[in-house]
Amino acid sequence: MGPRRPYDDNPVEPAVELQRLATLFETGLLDTPADPAFDDLVHLTARLLDAPVAAFNLIGADRQWTKAGVGLNAGDELPRAASFCAHAVESGTPLMVPDARADPRFAGNALGFGFYAGVPVLAGAQPIGTLCVAGPRARTVSEDELETLRVLADAVGAHVQLAWRERERHEEIVRLRRLGDATGRLATAPDATVVAEVLGECARELAGADGAVVWIALPSGALRATASLGLDAVGAELLPGNGAASRLAFDSGARIYRGQPEMVHIEGWDASLFEPLLSGERPVGALTVSWHAEPVPPSARTLALIELLAREAAVALERTVTLSELEKLTRVDALTGIGNRRAFDEQLSRELKRAEREGGSVALAMLDLDHFKAYNDAHGHPAGDRLLTALASAWQSCLRATDNLARYGGEEFALIAPGETPEHALKLVDRLRDTIPAGQTCSAGVALWERGESPERLLARADAALYAAKVAGRNRTRIATPPGSARAPSQA
Repeated sequence: MGPRRPYDDNPVEPAVELQRLATLFETGLLDTPADPAFDDLVHLTARLLDAPVAAFNLIGADRQWTKAGVGLNAGDELPRAASFCAHAVESGTPLMVPDARADPRFAGNALGFGFYAGVPVLAGAQPIGTLCVAGPRARTVSEDELETLRVLADAVGAHVQLAWRERERHEEIVRLRRLGDATGRLATAPDATVVAEVLGECARELAGADGAVVWIALPSGALRATASLGLDAVGAELLPGNGAASRLAFDSGARIYRGQPEMVHIEGWDASLFEPLLSGERPVGALTVSWHAEPVPPSARTLALIELLAREAAVALERTVTLSELEKLTRVDALTGIGNRRAFDEQLSRELKRAEREGGSVALAMLDLDHFKAYNDAHGHPAGDRLLTALASAWQSCLRATDNLARYGGEEFALIAPGETPEHALKLVDRLRDTIPAGQTCSAGVALWERGESPERLLARADAALYAAKVAGRNRTRIATPPGSARAPSQA
């Protein structure tokens, strides 16, 4: 509330000031609506000390902000360099200025104050502002009046603590609800990508951060950025031995926090927290939350909540991996290792929808080993199993990455070949028939999909062509007749 001497005349330790500002920020009082309790205390101060001006002022990094005032309005601002109250806050002791015009620090102050008296208001032992009185004429504040001002400043401080605790309680309820919601979503997440997205979103909110990246460990040992909020990182990988802090947190299983100057090499980001995702003691990924401007380091409570969230996410990741493996098992033939009938039916439906959408072609082949029962009777069922396994392996080596082979049942196999013409489909099937181990043969039926045809109808036509190949003497391929045709399947 008036010009003040330069900072170097009254130096403040940066660490002390940082802690003071952190406390002021945590109280949540700056730039908030009027509070009747503060208003009443300030009016009482003005009345008891018979002062035309009384105020509860907060001192920020570069400004004075009035929370409640008489002769000053709530919400008024003043540069910190022009503040009487900043001197009392910096010294942590009451400031008495009986005659401002005779004091070179405050002579000619813009507000025209002739006297000032202010007592620091404490929050968590930190002076966040003052309760002060002032007036246009010089005046000495008596010891009794100063004691009254101290008592009232303590009352203001007590209400600050009460309001602070209430704000923290409310924020804690909000954070716990947010954490509970995230935990519920993690428990039902269908895959690792959803887990990563939920984790990144909630962690960024809990930490008040500007960005978050979730890294998930791959079987290769690399970490892959699976979700990214506020940063463009999805798909990036950190290989073993990479010196990035996310990788170090994963490898060590320990949290890392980096602020300036450690983050100076990352443009636009001043601070980051790196939290390992631990399932038990085993790391399965890492979480990075980052700030554009370095904040006060996260509180112990915030760190505890982020750690809890990270552990819940790690458990969810383990669950999705297990479910993925189980889901895979339900679609893989246990004997041959290729897809089973369920996987085949799902893939056929997808391929036909794609062909319908993009105007492509799809060939479907049904292949059945000839006289397989006789082979089993002659060589035994274990030998028959070995034959089926060798057959599946040999056929897989003949196919393109876009082809899909499945064991449809017993000794019957099914093949989806997208984008094939009838001639190419026949050549492919005959190539498979030529690679059957142990001198065995098979019969095959091939059907070319017609636009609008259902998977069931296409399968029925391919199966009818396979039956025709068997009736014709086996060890051959038949092409299915087009839908609606009365002709018998033709021989390849």
